[in-house]
Amino acid sequence: MNNPLLSTERTEVHIQNRSLLEPVMDYYRINSAHLSPWEPERDQSYFSREAFQERLELSERNFRGGQSVQLAAIDRATGQLAGIANFTGIIRGPFQACFLGYSLGESFQGKGYMSEILDKAIQYMFKEQKLHRIMANYMPRNKRSGSLLERLGFEKEGLARDYLQIDGKWEDHILTSKIRSE
Repeated sequence: MNNPLLSTERTEVHIQNRSLLEPVMDYYRINSAHLSPWEPERDQSYFSREAFQERLELSERNFRGGQSVQLAAIDRATGQLAGIANFTGIIRGPFQACFLGYSLGESFQGKGYMSEILDKAIQYMFKEQKLHRIMANYMPRNKRSGSLLERLGFEKEGLARDYLQIDGKWEDHILTSKIRSE
């Protein structure tokens, strides 16, 4: 496993890379039922070792190329991958923005892990990546995600009808963003 990019109180946060193949595969295997209501439908090929290897290699290339920062937070106490935070679709020029997506393992829910991980990751995106805006969208029925984003300082900007196809059906999403304050 490569050196962590960030450290939080309980986790080491790494760029998703090939050295994380086993923890990433375990995370999705262990949490597949927990995550499925919040993610696109996945066929079995998505969960193959080769597919995970390809996605992790792409994550490394996209980080080096400045297109995304895809993070995996490893819990120090257990060594398990606790959560994922992906800053994707980075646009430079006059926009200086990206999209944030995230998930947390079922056994880490309700303990403040995601708030801890995202707080540090957002600071990194603003200070080191020099972004101005981070956009995060959530389904209205995902109250926990909405509360988390609000606590992190994201502001609601609107509602997008049939925004993403999640678990096989089109879902509305509440659009939010956080703007760098300095």
